[in-house]
Amino acid sequence: MNFINIFWLCIWSGMFSDTDKLKSPQLLTNLFAFIQGIRSLMPLLACVVCLFLLLATRSKLVLYKNTLGFLFLYCFIGLLSSLFMSPETIWALYWGGFYLAPLLVIWLAQQQERPLNSLRKIININYFIVFLLFICCVPQIIDMVRGRSPFTQFFTLPFELGQVRVNGVGRYALIVGIVGFVRMNFAKKRLKVFWIFIVGMALIMMAYTRSRTTLLGLAVASLLFAYIQKVDWRFFLAGPVSAYVLWISGYKWRAQQHIEMLLNLTGRGYTWQRGLSQVYQSPIFGWGFQADRFLLKSEHMHNSYLHAAIQSGILGAFFFLAGILSLWALIIRRGLLKNIKYLKSEDKPYLLESVLLVGFFTARSFFESTAAFYGVDLLVLLPAAGYILFWLYENPDFNKASP
Repeated sequence: MNFINIFWLCIWSGMFSDTDKLKSPQLLTNLFAFIQGIRSLMPLLACVVCLFLLLATRSKLVLYKNTLGFLFLYCFIGLLSSLFMSPETIWALYWGGFYLAPLLVIWLAQQQERPLNSLRKIININYFIVFLLFICCVPQIIDMVRGRSPFTQFFTLPFELGQVRVNGVGRYALIVGIVGFVRMNFAKKRLKVFWIFIVGMALIMMAYTRSRTTLLGLAVASLLFAYIQKVDWRFFLAGPVSAYVLWISGYKWRAQQHIEMLLNLTGRGYTWQRGLSQVYQSPIFGWGFQADRFLLKSEHMHNSYLHAAIQSGILGAFFFLAGILSLWALIIRRGLLKNIKYLKSEDKPYLLESVLLVGFFTARSFFESTAAFYGVDLLVLLPAAGYILFWLYENPDFNKASP
């Protein structure tokens, strides 16, 4: 394991953490309490060490024209806003450091002799951790399927990691489902059964969470796969299965066969109005990281672009949006969607998974704060976007060489 992998694990270790655990009276006498407390500082440690290494090696970063550069600019404005505008300066800078850390690790990976190899290792770490989170939620799903417990909005994680809402659980299931479905098509015969089982479990979990953002992501990922593979026998299997999950979970269970219930924003509209009123009060630079929690009484914005605006103002939201749009512009301009099926290298499954994940998170960004703050979405999306970017840069003649 090289140092980049260690940094990435440090960033993940801050997930589901709480600085209040640093105040535990058992911090220095109980190993578990010490680990729980120190986790809340690990992403900042990775951030500081990565920044030192990048400065020491005089690494250069292009702060424009690509997704990572635009997100750096968004983060930079957010840090300035945290310093000068936030009502909770220390905490805003704390969460800004959490956001900066994964960007710095991806930047550091770009400087390696084999950046794609480094990114593949980071992506595999992501898959492993999300798979573990997925497994942790399986027992509760099984209880729902067997009728032993009713539908719940919250799933409890082990080891005092707290609770996850159904939208988060659905996200784990769709990530596992996307990766499992792609790997199923590239696996040897003995492993295909394993991946089919994993995909089946993921679809069941997606259905029982009744998460509309997950179902929307499933629809987008399915359509992207169909477009990429063109007329392919696998779509004739995946298409009806995905459609059935969308119908049974979204329309029949969630909306109770009333389409207006499916389109209900469940309070998001009111939160968006309150968030916009805060943006109007500081339109250029926003209020710094975690501004929605500080200014809206701990409410969550549930929209990436409004979340970016309340944190970094219109200027920061512009760079955030540019980061998403520039990635899709590059994907379309270089013909990745049209020609990825013709690849024969080991990069193909990673590229296909990355494109499908980017499609899911792009759809999710309209109803959740995907990648606008430190969270699972950011840690999964960044390596996927980075892999697409670096692969296309390393293969400038890809579009020309494809059929």
